[in-house]
Amino acid sequence: MKDQQILRSLAGEYAELAMSDFNLAIPDRYRDLNSLNSSVRPPVLVFEEPWGELRHEELRLRCEDPRDRALEGRLRREIFKVRHHRGDYALKPYAEAQVVINNSGYGFTIQDERTIEAMTGSDISAHSYTDQLEDETALEKFRLPEITIDEEATAANVEHASRVFDGLLKVRKAGVALFTPFWDEIPRLHGVENCMYDLYDRPEFMHAVAEAFTRVYEHEITRYEELNVLETDPYYLHCTPACTWDLPVKDIDKDNITAKDVWCRSMAQVFSMVSPAMHDEFDLQYNQRLFDRCGLSYYGCCEPLHHKIPDLRKRFKNLRRISITPWADPDAAAEQIGGDYVLSYKCNPAFVGSGSLSVEGARREVERVIEACNRNHTPCEFVLKDVSTVSGRGEALTEWVDMVNDVIDRKWKP
Repeated sequence: MKDQQILRSLAGEYAELAMSDFNLAIPDRYRDLNSLNSSVRPPVLVFEEPWGELRHEELRLRCEDPRDRALEGRLRREIFKVRHHRGDYALKPYAEAQVVINNSGYGFTIQDERTIEAMTGSDISAHSYTDQLEDETALEKFRLPEITIDEEATAANVEHASRVFDGLLKVRKAGVALFTPFWDEIPRLHGVENCMYDLYDRPEFMHAVAEAFTRVYEHEITRYEELNVLETDPYYLHCTPACTWDLPVKDIDKDNITAKDVWCRSMAQVFSMVSPAMHDEFDLQYNQRLFDRCGLSYYGCCEPLHHKIPDLRKRFKNLRRISITPWADPDAAAEQIGGDYVLSYKCNPAFVGSGSLSVEGARREVERVIEACNRNHTPCEFVLKDVSTVSGRGEALTEWVDMVNDVIDRKWKP
């Protein structure tokens, strides 16, 4: 009873925030932004906070049951974010019950050793990987995964959410988002240095590996369509707004859902140091097959892409957003993007790392991006993510949000 009382209280707080007029208005701004309307005020968002070092009383867990405790943690973090460093973050006006998927895997299990553990409250650590792709014989291990719905676990999620949110919010099944980052997976099987050498020394082998992963992802997309479990109402694609007027919001239990109804996203972070031609040859041409099956696409993460936008434009006809990082040239990026895509700018988290915002550097970064987007009529947003530390002082996140909004107020030209 104690756990239920705690969850009902938190659910009531969440529902009040989620059903507020302010919150309900945010997704339409996202939709307008994703319609490439450069007059939309750039959203300001914070994700991937170092929750483990934020010792605020509001975040302290009190439930005992593991399932209750997991939901309690999610609710407390959502409420805390909205109260302390919300920016333009939107809460969903319903409770989600995740569809549980069984996936047998593609034939490999990552073998790694954590070489440096995080010293702060983040989940970030350094890894050393065992090479499982030493030669062509390793390719024989690839398998197309068996994918099924765990009906019992899914029903348990629905029952749990319904019990907690009864009379407060409706419950909706949450489906699967499409994400095809095989150049995150390949280095875990082969090692980063081995991958970089083999792109040059053994290109045929690396093409065979990329082809194997592409077939796995093609199979997964097909199975998700057959199982009718694709998610059509994502508010965020890995920290960036996903609401759009161009794709339908459907009910998993009532409507037929295909890949053409949803976003797909990918990236190749380890390709930060390779040429545009090599990036296109070993990643983009393969992801093109996957993106072509979907409604809209989003590309990039932490890799600089300002000099690779012509290749993205050539390959992805449904591309809507491009990630531009602190290691990219925002002037070159905005000039090439123009009004054709959303420039999703990922701000430098080093500016909050000390626990006190480094105002001058952070402000210059945002001003440069806004000025570039103003010149080129480029729709944009500002996202702070990959925050490995704020030195235990969460107020730095609030200060960052306030600073960015101040710069937008002064510099942005709709």
